[in-house]
Amino acid sequence: MQINRYSTPGIGNQKQVGRYRRDDEPTGADPGAPPIDPPPHGSYGNLLLDPRWKAKRNEIINRDNGCCLICKGTDEIQVHHRQYQYIKEMKRFKVPWDYPDFLMITLCKSCHQRGHSKFKVPVLIV
Repeated sequence: MQINRYSTPGIGNQKQVGRYRRDDEPTGADPGAPPIDPPPHGSYGNLLLDPRWKAKRNEIINRDNGCCLICKGTDEIQVHHRQYQYIKEMKRFKVPWDYPDFLMITLCKSCHQRGHSKFKVPVLIV
């Protein structure tokens, strides 16, 4: 597995599922059960307008000194999730503001787009 700044190292064996990756055997999964295919994020863009996301986003940007961790640029700053978490029991992804801070990093728009085009964000099924 290639380790990079865009994804979380140490996730284990990853398997491509649509646009996302997931563990071959999530914690607590029955090895004989068929794999779970998480649905796409769908209305993810709408969640980014929520005041809770805006507050979390500002926390992460402030933590990272308001600049991209890759190129140190300050134009068009965004927050990138290094991992997505799919809640099996609820059959949905975690909302973007409900992730621990260490799974988010500040990137400029250019580095963020380049990262998504080169690497798949891992999906952990919880």
